[in-house]
Amino acid sequence: MNKNLLGRTNLEFPSKWLALAAPEGGFVDESPADFVRTARDSGLPIDFSSQPALWGGCMRGADEVVLIQQGTYQIERATSEDHATDLMQAHLIETLSAVGRDCLDFYFLRIRRALEEYQINGALAALEAARNEGHLKFLGLHATGHPLAALGLWQFHDAFEAVLLPDDEEAWTTLEPLAKQRRVGIVGFGKGDPRLITVRSSADVLRVTG
Repeated sequence: MNKNLLGRTNLEFPSKWLALAAPEGGFVDESPADFVRTARDSGLPIDFSSQPALWGGCMRGADEVVLIQQGTYQIERATSEDHATDLMQAHLIETLSAVGRDCLDFYFLRIRRALEEYQINGALAALEAARNEGHLKFLGLHATGHPLAALGLWQFHDAFEAVLLPDDEEAWTTLEPLAKQRRVGIVGFGKGDPRLITVRSSADVLRVTG
């Protein structure tokens, strides 16, 4: 599998990353543990954001796996900077507990709409504290809503080593120039290098790696 240097991380990562998702009809032909084992054996980075409790339990002891977690939208309801910090810290603790590890490799802050400045500051304070304490290696930005919302935050908070972009031309047109200007690594859904690919079975994983 080809590897490329990913922006400010100054590290090489495979060109394909896996995003775990449950089969639409539920697990029938294999167990979640078998599915996760196949994903682990691929050696590719794994995003377990869809169901951290389910996937995390199957990945205990997999310290060699590059793990990715995407944030929730809870900070949108924060009523103060301290509240935003508390919400972010709670999610980090929940995630680390689910996977049984002390450190995540990537945490992508999800942005779908414009946030209050105190919400942004509180969330970033929690993430920076986690990084300083060794619980997080790299911080990313995930533009899930209109790209201008993510751009507005990013222009004033240069805190990210990577950005996760949807398979949407407007998002790429809006955010790719700033990523290149700041030497921030781009991970894409559907396109890009590296790109994040949703897998729902061991067969999906084998197709990605085959």
